[in-house]
Amino acid sequence: MERKNDSDMAETEEELTPVAKQTSRKRSDKKISVLWLRWKRRGMVEIMSDHRRWTLTNCVRIGLEKALADRTHMKPIEELTKDDYEDIRSKRHNETLDKKSQQSFEFATYAGEVFATLRNIINISEEEYLNSVTPMANRRYLEFISNSKSGQDFFLTPDKRFMIKTQTKKETYFFLEHLRTYIEHFKKYPHTLMVKFLGLHNIKLKGKKRLYFIVMQSIFYPDERIRERYDIKACQASRYVLPEKDGSQIITVLKDNNFGDNKINLGSNRAWFLQQVQADTELLEELGVLDYSLLVGITELHNDEKNSQDLASLVQRVTKSLHHGSPEKSANHAKSTGSTLHEEISHSAATLPVNGVMGSLPGMVDSDDPQTDPAVHHTSTGHGAEADSKYNMIANIPGLNRRLLLNTPNNLHIVDGEEYRYFLGIIDFFVTYSLKKKLENLWKKIRFPGQSFSTVPPKAYAERFRKYMAEHSE
Repeated sequence: MERKNDSDMAETEEELTPVAKQTSRKRSDKKISVLWLRWKRRGMVEIMSDHRRWTLTNCVRIGLEKALADRTHMKPIEELTKDDYEDIRSKRHNETLDKKSQQSFEFATYAGEVFATLRNIINISEEEYLNSVTPMANRRYLEFISNSKSGQDFFLTPDKRFMIKTQTKKETYFFLEHLRTYIEHFKKYPHTLMVKFLGLHNIKLKGKKRLYFIVMQSIFYPDERIRERYDIKACQASRYVLPEKDGSQIITVLKDNNFGDNKINLGSNRAWFLQQVQADTELLEELGVLDYSLLVGITELHNDEKNSQDLASLVQRVTKSLHHGSPEKSANHAKSTGSTLHEEISHSAATLPVNGVMGSLPGMVDSDDPQTDPAVHHTSTGHGAEADSKYNMIANIPGLNRRLLLNTPNNLHIVDGEEYRYFLGIIDFFVTYSLKKKLENLWKKIRFPGQSFSTVPPKAYAERFRKYMAEHSE
């Protein structure tokens, strides 16, 4: 064997060094990418072939894909008919899930036209919705690992933008019964805090019980910077959870007693928040429901996110807030309305306070006026006839209750305070005050003397909820 001399070896080493460096760099980048993905998916488990819900989620994906593929248009909300609300479309499928198994199942879609209209209203195109909720085979659903004891399954889309949640048949048909009311409330209060439901379905696998599930917009999206999560019911009994240890993969959603005397520091957005809580809980009281929660996610604002007031951003945010759509839709609307919108934007820009809240926008409120605070005046919409003219004007605002939206995904559930960004949304409003709940009320009075608990009549629940939000915000 010919032995290479030192100079030959040096030349070879010099020739290989750039390649070696490139290979090393690729490995390093791959390692960083894997670590980044793991960090982004902390508290999540990918639903792989050995997961207990792998067959179910694959059938859900196929059912959604087939159901959504036929959608080509959405009706304006004013044109939705009784038939649209009562429409149920069911299909049978026989699909090969992998090389080894084939699965037969039925898949039903409730009120597809109605939910497509709602998706369109909040500026979610059918294409992006389809791509997110029906991921390709190499992009799997995520199981949300939390301390929830509801017994229901929660799945997230791979981008974590939408959540799929199983529910009971009773809850499904209760929601269908009141779907028109929900849509009309959203039409009246386009920035409602109530969670945005975007699809309702059921699935029946061969040999299995029928499962009902709903697709909703995730309130905690994007979640990479969220450092605390709370589920607030405005009561005390059984409302504390032990926080997980540092490094745990379980996402702990804390509760009222963990929140304690802390406050949601919204600054000038507080007045809007309290009015919207008032409007939303009045609806829930009317529906006769209780046990709902306000989800709260908290993240610190970066310095460049505080008091962002450049004019280009302002114009985009005003048009988005006024017309509740994309900048493109807003621009088209601006053209069709002539100078009116331009004048409104100019006036709003001129009157924008330092904290970034515009009191001059339709639906905006002036937080410096104590009469806008429901903690002081609990007058419902339409009941301000005996008040002075200024309060009469403010009392009519909730019918247009809008705010200055952020240029960020999921902006209907995101509100910036002075130091923190809050992810806010009301969830779980399907529990009625049934005989079972009335008996539970009597039992809890004995079990939790002197403590507030969740099982109370809808009117008392709503009033207590509003009072808590007023006392725990600033």
